[in-house]
Parts: sequence; structure tokens; C-alpha cells
Amino acid sequence: MDKVNLLENVQELTLYTGTYGRKKCTCSCIGCTQTNYGIKHKDYQGTIEQIKVIIDKLPNLKNAYILGNPDVSVDTEFCNEAAKEFIKAGKKVMFSTSGYNGIEVIKKLTEGINSKYINYISYSIDTIDNKKLQYLKGSNKINLDEINDAIKYCLDKGIIVKIQPTIWKINQDDYKDIIDFYSKLGIEWFTFHAGSFEALQGRNIPLKHVNPKKWMDIVKDINRLAIRKNLKIKAPKIFLEDDEWKNYKEKNKVYCQNGGKGLQIWMQEDGLKATFCPVLSEVMPEFTFDLEKENPKIISSKENNCMVCSKCLDDKLKNMSIKKDGREFLFNNKMLHNVCRYYSEKRRYG
Repeated sequence: MDKVNLLENVQELTLYTGTYGRKKCTCSCIGCTQTNYGIKHKDYQGTIEQIKVIIDKLPNLKNAYILGNPDVSVDTEFCNEAAKEFIKAGKKVMFSTSGYNGIEVIKKLTEGINSKYINYISYSIDTIDNKKLQYLKGSNKINLDEINDAIKYCLDKGIIVKIQPTIWKINQDDYKDIIDFYSKLGIEWFTFHAGSFEALQGRNIPLKHVNPKKWMDIVKDINRLAIRKNLKIKAPKIFLEDDEWKNYKEKNKVYCQNGGKGLQIWMQEDGLKATFCPVLSEVMPEFTFDLEKENPKIISSKENNCMVCSKCLDDKLKNMSIKKDGREFLFNNKMLHNVCRYYSEKRRYG
């Protein structure tokens, strides 16, 4: 492995605007990784001065994806101010929200911002069953009707909306209803994620990962639905058969799938902490660096075998693998290889 300096390649960042973590979040999502993060760091709200440092350090930055602290509903006004600073510097912004407080949050978030500078607003919606959504979010204050009203408000304002579900075993079949409902509402962009366990090690949570064969079937079905409905989609493949695995290794010989173009940043009291791979940084903190003081670090591996892929799977699933390490599985006499979660098919269908 090598550590490669690549700040000049960064075109997009994902920004946590402070370190309250789950302590002040509007939700208590069962699979939230911010529980441990919030405990480790003193409560802190980022500053506009830090935003200016970020802009200065990333000369080729194009887009800033603002998550909030960790949700925009926690620190909506600051997210709005940060977005305006990025826009003033010629960047576009994106926001991510749980949908908490519906239109009220979106109005504050976008106040004084021309819609043409917002690439999209992403809504984390894992199911269209309101009770199940409240269970996954850990809050009965999340309401799908309010979320849907806010989405319609965004669309009326000319803001592109993306639906971003996280799939666990509990909601593994809900993707069809999500696509069907929101495509009828006018949404054309969906980004699916697989639930991960890299930051949940040692925690007793009632969530399980999707069986590898089932996940492959889900991805194939999502692709079919996207083609039929002419949707934009991103879905991680995660598990590859032998032919796909061979092609994956041949095409990805330099470094991790993130490729150094995306950076994740946490605004902390002791500096701007950044990583090229949030999954890696969860289990190997040495690959998080100080944006102001340190050289950036990214994984470079000739073997193309990410050291943290298996840590994204729950223990029961890992034990189903051939060597019980979560890397290779055998289903119906076919070998399935676990790969980086940045590896996905992303194109316009139809």
C-alpha cells in the first residue's frame, strides 16, 4: 500500500458541519455511525472561516455535499450559510436530509439560494411504510406525508430531488415500492446503499445485512426497473461472480474505487479532519488526516482487495463465507466475491 497525495484531484466533498453526532440529531437511526463519533468528540459547530479554508485547500472542487451535524435539521441555518460561501466561490451544493420537519427545514435550508446552484437535495427514505420508517429512524416525529410535501415543494422550486434508501434485511423488498411511488411523484434519481457494519462493531443492533445472492438479485431488478422507467440510478454491486471479478481487477489497478476525487470532511474543534474513504476511516483512523496540517492519505493497492469490505458485513453473514472472513461466498456452485461499496453501475437508463 502507498499513501498518495491527491488533494488537487478532489472535485466533490461530503461535509459534516460539526461534531454533535447523534446527541443532538433529530433522529436516532438504528444503524447510525454517529453514535460512537459523537461520544469521542466535544460538541462543536463549524465556522465559516473553516469553510474558507476548505475552499482554499481544494482548488478544483466543484461540488459540496452538505450533510449537516449530522443532519441538516440539526443546524439548518449554518448549513445555509456554508452553502452560500461555497456558491460565492463558484461551487455548487447538495444537501442530505432525513426529511424531519418537512417544508419548514427546506425553506430555512434554501433561503436566499438560487435553485440553479443546488445540484440536488437528497432524501434518506428507506421505505414507504411510515411505521417501519419511524422504526428505522428511531423517531416518531418522522412523517412520510410531511416528507412528501417537502419533496413537492422542492420540485415546484425547480430543485432536483434524489431518493437515497439504505437497504437492510428488514426492508430488502421495499425498493420496488420506493421506486414506483417516487417515480410517479416525479423523481428520476435514486441512489441505493447497503447497510454497513464497519462502525457498528460490538454494538447489539437489530439489523442484518442482505444475503449476497439476494443483494445481487435486488441490484439486477433495480436495473430492470430503471431501464423500464427511464431512471437515473446508482446501486453498489458489492458481490461479483468470477467473470465480473476478473474484469473488476483488470480495470481497477491504481487505488480505491473512490479514486481520490471525493473527500469526506468533519469540522472539529481541533481542525478539519478528512478522509478519501469514510468506510476505511471507520476501522483505520490513521487514514483520516488534518486538511490544514497533514498530507492526504489514500489507499493504493495492486491487489485491489480492500481491507475493510468484509467489515461492512454482520458477523452472521461473514460466517457464511468460505473462510468466514466475508470475502468469498459459494452459492449454487458459483463463487461470489465481496468488493468495494464504491463499485457500482451508474448511467442513464432508457
